[in-house]
Amino acid sequence: MTASPEAKFAPIGALRGGVVLMVLGALMAWGPVDSIPTWLSLGTLVAGGFLLAIALGIRMLRT
Repeated sequence: MTASPEAKFAPIGALRGGVVLMVLGALMAWGPVDSIPTWLSLGTLVAGGFLLAIALGIRMLRT
């Protein structure tokens, strides 16, 4: 059974999205702008970590 071309690249998209969200959340938490709520930066970090975990889990199961 083979995966479709879109399914083969799903972990790469989730990995990129997770890294982007983690970097964005870290910049929001560290940055000099005080108008960004703490819950938003932490939520962005958690969502990025969740996407990274999904991407790495899919890659582990495929090999």
